[in-house]
This record gives sequence, C-alpha cells and structure tokens, in this order.
Amino acid sequence: MVKKFCKKERLVSASGHNNLLFRNMKTCFVIYIVKRLFPFLLLLVSLPSAGQKGNIYKYNSTAVSREKRVSSLSDRQKEFIMNSYYKKLYTPMDMINGKEYESYYIHSKYKPLFFPNIYHTASVITKTIRYNNINLLFDTFLGEIIYTDTSRAFNFKYPQIALNSNYIDGFIFFSENDSLVFRNFRLPECTGKNLKEGYYEVAYEAKSRYLIKHASKDYERDGLTEYKYTPLNLISIGDDYYRIDSRKSLFLLFGKKATDVKEYLHKSGIKVKKADKKQMISILKFYDSLPGAE
Repeated sequence: MVKKFCKKERLVSASGHNNLLFRNMKTCFVIYIVKRLFPFLLLLVSLPSAGQKGNIYKYNSTAVSREKRVSSLSDRQKEFIMNSYYKKLYTPMDMINGKEYESYYIHSKYKPLFFPNIYHTASVITKTIRYNNINLLFDTFLGEIIYTDTSRAFNFKYPQIALNSNYIDGFIFFSENDSLVFRNFRLPECTGKNLKEGYYEVAYEAKSRYLIKHASKDYERDGLTEYKYTPLNLISIGDDYYRIDSRKSLFLLFGKKATDVKEYLHKSGIKVKKADKKQMISILKFYDSLPGAE
C-alpha cells in the first residue's frame, strides 16, 4: 500500500509540475507580446483625433476660424505668417501684410537695402501705437519696409515679412551716430505737395523743408539684374516740393534770395550736384536765416 501510494503521489506531482510550467510559459508569452505591441499602442493613443485639441488640430483650425479653406502652399504660408506674428506684434493687423519677403537681389553686386550692414535698431509708428526695438530694413527698389524676426529660423534663415504701408505712418532708424526719420506720404496729401506716394526721409523741417526719397533703379549687366542707388533731394519753401539736382533748380526755387544763396555756395565750396545731406541742410539753414525768407 505504501509503494502504491508513493507511486501515485509522484505521478500527481509530475502532472502538477507540467501544468505549472505551462502556465508560466503562457504568462511569459503574453508579457512578450504586450512588450512588442506596447509602442504601437502608445502611438495610436497619442495621435490626435478630429475631436482632440492637439497642435495639428490647432493649426488646421486656423482656416476654420478665418472661415476659409486653405487650398495651396502659398495660402498656408500666409496663414502661418499671420498666426506666427499675431501675438508677437500685439496689434498685428496694423503692420503685417501676410506677404513673405523674398530676397530677389541675391545675385546682384549692389543690394537695394537701406542699412543692410550697419548695426541699427528701429521704431515703427502706426495710427494707434509705436513699436520700438524692431529689426527693420528698407527696400529702396520696392519701397517696402522689411521686418526680420531673429527669434526664430526656418530653413536655416530668419523669416522676413513685408509690412503693410496702408497702416504705417512712419518709421525711425537709429544707428550709433545718427537717427533717420521717415514719413509715409499718402493720397490725397502727397498730391497737394507735388509728391508721389511712399516713404520719404524727413531730413530738415523749419521755414524750408527737405525730404530725401531713398530709391534704386534696376538695369541689366552681363545677363544679370543689377541695382543702382538713386536718391532724390526734394525741397519746399512753400507748399510744393521740388526736385533739386543742379544749381539752376536750386536758384529757381529760392527766387529773390538766389543771389545770397549763390554767394554762400561760393564761400563754402559746396557743389550742388555732389552735395550730401549735411551740406544741403546747411544751405537751407542759411536760407532760413535770411530776412524775408518764407
């Protein structure tokens, strides 16, 4: 009886051991499968659905909030620009055109930009507010103000945006030695002053007034488009501004005081065609000092 009992006990123990081993193998296999599938399950959970408020949905919802569908890459870029700078500029519709500025002059020797290689800061004046410490350039060929955002980069370069001139009254460039004040002349005001629409530097304002139109012209050389800086000096002693590019045009403007101005030019050695801004201002200051000057 003892032998039979023991033999039966060993048989039961072996069967239990096999069952336990099978259960352990089954558990290990389940754990292995779960480990292999876990990354895929995690990916599926992290993807935002149509009802979630993830970044992708936020970006796409821009089109919905503006009640229009974005149908091209160009439109999406404009939408992205508007949203990127909306918070940065606080009242962006005063400034942003939604148009990305392209550096069309990259193959040209002369770049039609104002202050491209000189450290400076700038302020922009709109109808409602003044923005200070802004990175600006002025395109003298297109007559556009270019805002450069150095806080971010796309495709290894800083984005540049053409600002909306319809809402900008003027801007100021500040450098180490000088500050340049620009004013935006619009219709109908510019017509009454014999000016074209655009930005002019206000170089001098007293009895007489002096504006500089910083401009560039394009021309072809060796199959490439080049640009030449061609500023215009415009002076007013009344309501209208007149272009000054020779002694004759200057003397015609000053009328009865032309003789006095002629003597001043002779003593100072100023050549009107080659006169710089400081020399032109000195001529106007002399004119304003004359008795009977308007």
